[in-house]
Amino acid sequence: MARLQTLSSYGGKQKQQRSRNGWKIVLLSGTLTILFALLFLLAIVPVISPSTGADVADLLRSIVGPAPVAALESTSYHFQDVFNQVRSQLSGGQSEIQWSSQPQSNTGTTAIPSTATPTAIPKTPPPAAEVPLIQNIPTAAPTAAPAPVNNVVADSPQIGWQAYGPEMNGQPIMARAMQMLDPTRSYTGVALVRIDLSRLQLHMMPGNIEPSHPSGINQAIPDLGMIPPADQSSLIAAFNGGFKGVHGRFGMMVNDFTLLPPIDGLGTAAIYQDGHVAIGTWGTDLTQTPDMIAFRQNCPPLIDAGQINPGLYLDNRKAWGYTGNSDVTWRTGLGITQDGRYLIYAVGNGTSAATLAEALQNAGAYNAMQLDINQYYAHFYTYTPASDPSQEFSMTGEPLLAEMIYNPHLYLTPNVRDFFYLTLK
Repeated sequence: MARLQTLSSYGGKQKQQRSRNGWKIVLLSGTLTILFALLFLLAIVPVISPSTGADVADLLRSIVGPAPVAALESTSYHFQDVFNQVRSQLSGGQSEIQWSSQPQSNTGTTAIPSTATPTAIPKTPPPAAEVPLIQNIPTAAPTAAPAPVNNVVADSPQIGWQAYGPEMNGQPIMARAMQMLDPTRSYTGVALVRIDLSRLQLHMMPGNIEPSHPSGINQAIPDLGMIPPADQSSLIAAFNGGFKGVHGRFGMMVNDFTLLPPIDGLGTAAIYQDGHVAIGTWGTDLTQTPDMIAFRQNCPPLIDAGQINPGLYLDNRKAWGYTGNSDVTWRTGLGITQDGRYLIYAVGNGTSAATLAEALQNAGAYNAMQLDINQYYAHFYTYTPASDPSQEFSMTGEPLLAEMIYNPHLYLTPNVRDFFYLTLK
């Protein structure tokens, strides 16, 4: 009898163990199914629809937080990279980054400076340092203080610069070039735009949601999230800003209003009362001064005093907004030449942070920082007057690259995320 009870008890324990194992298998299978579904959403959906992919990532971040989603995104970046390499091989090694249909230079367009005072940045005369005249290049009509001749296309370093965007008095004020730096990825490239800061004024604008900000911002920045109407008549170009606050709470200040406080050691772009722009590392190259009216931080510097940050060649996920600096994805960055004359915007369709830095260094950047990543958030637009004055918008935008999200009125209406824009001085 005792033996039968023992056997019965043993059999019951076996059934309980099998039941527990069964639940473990079901739970593991369910977890794996969810993970594969998430990887599909983050890897395949962005290829088909970048906007949907961005929405899915934001939804997941709100549920599980940024770190787990970043880990999944890293895996999805790998899948996307493999997919893009295969697609490129099937097409004969064709590049998948192309200029938009916009001409290299709007030859017939003469941009006329506005008399309105730009928001956040007071109008200032061109820097005192003038560049020598170049023979056979037409200049503006003589005045008491002749405008400097623009060398944005001809100046060194020469990497194939071509005139780009609206012109001023028949002369280019921006130039663009393309670099292919990764021999293992024929589909990738880094597009660069060189911007003449002797003719153009940089502005910063927070998004109407990002970066997160305290109350009272609308009093300091009335046209939050959009290019102010007063600046639109002299608008030349605009481009994306940096990460959301959840990815590191990188500092930002505009119109002396601090959205997020600065953090030492981060790459930072700053604008001053006299209109000049600086890029450097906060706490060493840059600190807050009374004449600094705006700054934006985003991750460690890409280039510091002409040297690429050696940390870019080491994996460090947390320092880069949870996205690994070695992950291959769409990335954007901003640099400046040593003399402060040229601002350089860079965007790559499949690049690590190190490759982005190499492209900026080749273009002449002495200091540089990373901006936002992912295709949906990579924007560089130039603007020209609308063909029909009766249209709702007086300006029409055109993206730098064919692969950028197309919205001819981008930044002319309130935008969720922060951005930079350029007006004529």
